[in-house]
Amino acid sequence: MGLMLHFLDVGCGDCTIIHFPSRMRENDGILIGERIMMVDINHDEEAGYTDIIDYYRRHFTNANGTLKPIFRFICTHPHQDHICGLAKLFEESNITVLNFWDLDHDFVPEKVDEHPTHEDDWNKYEEVRKSADAPRVIRVKREDNPAQFWNDDEDRITVLSPSEKLKRFAHYTEDGKKRTNQEIQIDEMSYALMIRFNDHKIILAGDGRATPFWQDIYDNCKSEIKNCVILKAGHHGHECGLHEEALKIINPSLIIFSNSSEEDEANGAEKMYKKIMPEALILKTCDVGTIKIDVPFDSNEKIRYWTDKA
Repeated sequence: MGLMLHFLDVGCGDCTIIHFPSRMRENDGILIGERIMMVDINHDEEAGYTDIIDYYRRHFTNANGTLKPIFRFICTHPHQDHICGLAKLFEESNITVLNFWDLDHDFVPEKVDEHPTHEDDWNKYEEVRKSADAPRVIRVKREDNPAQFWNDDEDRITVLSPSEKLKRFAHYTEDGKKRTNQEIQIDEMSYALMIRFNDHKIILAGDGRATPFWQDIYDNCKSEIKNCVILKAGHHGHECGLHEEALKIINPSLIIFSNSSEEDEANGAEKMYKKIMPEALILKTCDVGTIKIDVPFDSNEKIRYWTDKA
């Protein structure tokens, strides 16, 4: 097995688990131990989707029965469909989180709306992001030097978003007026990441819209995002998260939608993606369940995938 990607079936939300295998570091041949990264969580037991904690226990338990730690938890942005279950993860799962990626923001959600924020998850998010020791909290922008935060020879993660420009857009209107805490466009500065594994590139997009989010990435990262093998579509595969020029540059062979059947029917842009990328394979968690992908060490080998449903 090479790099293993797990796109969990969590409805209209996100939870991606990435297992980095033990491998030799390219620059000096030092052995790097395995690492596990979780990007977002949407643990809704009542909805009948994947039980994230149970899935983790079944796939990431050591031979002696202990649970493997999450080396890096990345909260792309603190909307409820990306932090639901955070309290359960930290308080009930016995899974250790070593590093927690957060955004530098002033966002506070509305407490009463159509989808009220779960108080326990938001409170846990606020507690963790203010942590002084464990887990280690990291806030990184595209302009930052990654060497401040991690060894790029080991993890090979490129931050595509947020940028200074996207952070400002999220917090201020076009005429320079500061948005209220509830008005902050937090999804427009969500994390978008590119992972390089040997000659393969994988993009995990956040929830930003075509403009300004994808336009900013397209304008500033065009050469980096060229010819990526896998794209987790922005904003659950919704039309608002599709940027045609960026998609053409990325030129993915495999596109993942993490969405519910209801949201996919109402807002899904599968036909638009297929029109732009007719050769790409599109897999949707609402159709096939949880998706597991093996990205091989040998770049000449084909990527393999498995799904819960045929």
